[in-house]
Amino acid sequence: MTINFHNTHFEISASRMVECPGASVPEIVFAGRSNAGKSTAINTLCKQRQLAYASKMPGRTQLLNFFHVIEQAEPIARLVDLPGYGFAQLAQTSQSVWDKELGSYLAERPSLVGTVLIVDCRRGLLELDYALIKWVGHRQLPVHILLSKADKFNRQEQVLALRSTQKALDPYRVNGHEITVQLWSALKKIGMVELETQLSNWVRPPAPTPETPETEPPTT
Repeated sequence: MTINFHNTHFEISASRMVECPGASVPEIVFAGRSNAGKSTAINTLCKQRQLAYASKMPGRTQLLNFFHVIEQAEPIARLVDLPGYGFAQLAQTSQSVWDKELGSYLAERPSLVGTVLIVDCRRGLLELDYALIKWVGHRQLPVHILLSKADKFNRQEQVLALRSTQKALDPYRVNGHEITVQLWSALKKIGMVELETQLSNWVRPPAPTPETPETEPPTT
């Protein structure tokens, strides 16, 4: 059953792992380069314009921002807006601290169930995107890639962008690492149902289909 993400509320911001809330419900992180559109994706998914702050200045938000998804007055999941990676304006020492904190969060957070990676479809996957995929791949954390700004492409260009991205990801699907890709446009609401379905399946995995028992050949 698809989750209604509209009833989502800001919970807390954290600058270090020790400040993160208890790992009590499934968490889904939104990651990407600075100004990739992580906050906008969360706002669009939740149909709230100002839920996650969307800054026009890359690297301005240097916090882990947690949002509770509420159902029947109870929190059932969290969406987590990660700081954009590649902070050109941060001092090297600060960047190293952030790399360590974010790396620890992605590698150690027990409640993580998936990563949404926002990638501009006009640029495709870049070096830091691949680095993040490899990092979460060590713990087999599923990755769902949003090829954003899909409205800038015609249908043929969209199909080509999907195909080329899928092909580029084949070497990273090691040991069954789940990596999925879709077209996305926050402006035109392209891909909303697909995103809602994917995240719902992470929070509430579908029950496995029982295998049909093999029938024994009749005895003679």
